[in-house]
Amino acid sequence: MRAAVMQSGRIFTTDLPEPAPAAGQLLVEPIAVGVCGSDLSAWQHTGDFLAAHEETGATGEVFDPDRPLVMGHEFTARVVRLGKGVEGYDVGDELVVLPGVTAPDGRVHTVGYANDFPGGLAERSVVWAFGHIKIPKGISPVLAAVTEPLATGVNGVLRSAVEPGDGALVTGTGPVGLGAVIELAARGVAPIVVSDPSASRREIARAYGAHIAVDPLRDDPVEAWRKNAPAGRRLHIIEASGAKGILASLMATAPAYTRISVIGAGMRPEEIRPVVGVLRNTSLEFVGGPGFGETEYKAFARAFEHLRAGRFDPALMVTGYAGLDATAEVFAALRPSSPSAIAHVKILIRHGLPGSGILSLQEAAAFPG
Repeated sequence: MRAAVMQSGRIFTTDLPEPAPAAGQLLVEPIAVGVCGSDLSAWQHTGDFLAAHEETGATGEVFDPDRPLVMGHEFTARVVRLGKGVEGYDVGDELVVLPGVTAPDGRVHTVGYANDFPGGLAERSVVWAFGHIKIPKGISPVLAAVTEPLATGVNGVLRSAVEPGDGALVTGTGPVGLGAVIELAARGVAPIVVSDPSASRREIARAYGAHIAVDPLRDDPVEAWRKNAPAGRRLHIIEASGAKGILASLMATAPAYTRISVIGAGMRPEEIRPVVGVLRNTSLEFVGGPGFGETEYKAFARAFEHLRAGRFDPALMVTGYAGLDATAEVFAALRPSSPSAIAHVKILIRHGLPGSGILSLQEAAAFPG
């Protein structure tokens, strides 16, 4: 099967053996695949990425960088074959994939960060047979691939305990930050201020429910929130950018009793002055995956609920399409040299698209599926 692999820092396409589903697993063919910020970090900051996962015991996302790795954990797929004992799924089901798999030794891996379990950037992938969302008729299985990154932003809001009477600032409006905006808007939070150096991303955030959009290279987003929020309203910050130095900056400028939920997974060390947080009663929480005591990832289903209910248009955030041979180009386009040069929000890789370039929405429309 064809696959895009990362090996020793290079991204290229090659042929790999097709995996076979073990008992309790599904063999699926990916329909559309997104590239996550974590994928970009695993590519550009491999050593820091692996060190963080080793230090925290998150070994299900530890891989050998000198062996081929097929990334892609944000994807939709069609079921091709059922492993022994699988119930609740049928061949032909279209799924938003929960990207996990259990190895023969009992270890759980995230598909896309395990050398032995190819992710969505391969023509076939093996995943466990639970937790996936079945895509109903009337929902595009291509556009539904935005669910997983949006869920990370939704999760930040769910864990923040923000109330309808509170206000919010979202720093960074890539797919993760946009997920936070969608959830905040659905909860009636106001005002919602967003901060991003990309004009196109700010425009999409407004379409998804943000009230004020700020370019942080020109204006202070916290000051913009102060000017637009009623007196006495508590500020919740959803930090989705991972920008260097942003935590110290937000703590220094945010009003008292601000709660900061960090979902932007920056790889570099940060310096903060704890006394600033103490004097201002700032709450700082790092958010990833299910919360304490959760037995399922509630934000995953919640993000898809927003999609199914039509609370936002997923097509707005998909700014390009590409075939498998353009994977390296997609990675490069999503990590430009300057933040203000970001031209894309989400590029979806579809295995059926030809060529090695990034296609516009109009060009991709000529290849249905």
